Amino acid sequence: MMLRKYTLPLAAMSLLAVGAAVGQWMDSDNPSAPTLFTSSSGVSAGNLGERVQQLEKTLEQTLKIQGQLLELVNELSSRFEPGAGEEGTRHAGIAPAQHDMVSREPPQNHHQNRYDRMRENQIRQLTDEGFSPERAAFIVDKQERIQYEQMQFSYEYHHMKDKRSPEAKALQEKMQTYSNPRRVFEQELTDAEFEQYLQAYGGRTEMEIGDLLDGTPAYEAGLRPGDKIIRYNNERVYHMGDLRTQVYQAKPGTSVAVEIQRKGSSAPETIYLPAGPLGIRG
Repeated sequence: MMLRKYTLPLAAMSLLAVGAAVGQWMDSDNPSAPTLFTSSSGVSAGNLGERVQQLEKTLEQTLKIQGQLLELVNELSSRFEPGAGEEGTRHAGIAPAQHDMVSREPPQNHHQNRYDRMRENQIRQLTDEGFSPERAAFIVDKQERIQYEQMQFSYEYHHMKDKRSPEAKALQEKMQTYSNPRRVFEQELTDAEFEQYLQAYGGRTEMEIGDLLDGTPAYEAGLRPGDKIIRYNNERVYHMGDLRTQVYQAKPGTSVAVEIQRKGSSAPETIYLPAGPLGIRG
């Protein structure tokens, strides 16, 4: 460490010493050197040419010596850089025992443990709502598979040349379905299981009408705040987003079956409304 501290100053002093030595040598060999650039009236052309050649040779030797010194400085500096691999080099940091404790768990294990804890929490949420541990594990694993398949559909659609083809339209529908695992589980789970799934993750299990606009189809059909919409056009509705999606898919000029449950009643009923916006505010 002491040598490293004084490496650069020693190198600078060496360069200055070489320069002084060269200057002294030039003075001793050429007493008239200080008059090198004086008027040519007192100096012959031959002497001037010899001195120029001597000066060029001296400068070449000086540059060579300087290059060797710089190489030496770089070599000395590299030997004392951290991580140089020398046996005597010490590194400041955590003591060996503490270092072993910190690095006992590799980074990949840390991420794996965090993933395992997250997975266990999801399984516990499902089992708390009545799923068996095996069924809960299946649902959690299926969620990851759904995300992968959605990315796969998106990848295929992105590289399709004809995005107006029937194949492209089918991929768009799959992308829309797989963009939300809830839509996939709605088709694959039983009604009871799907209710438990929504409750486990804090999802809404039914859509309750908050308000209506006067004179709209829903208002004219007798729906009022507090009533619930269960299905629209035979598709289950859980929130306003579901209802809006189903409304857009209904063909204009047709009547749509809407399953509702009026406020204070436990028995659902079906009414028919014209396709299009209903005038409901969730």
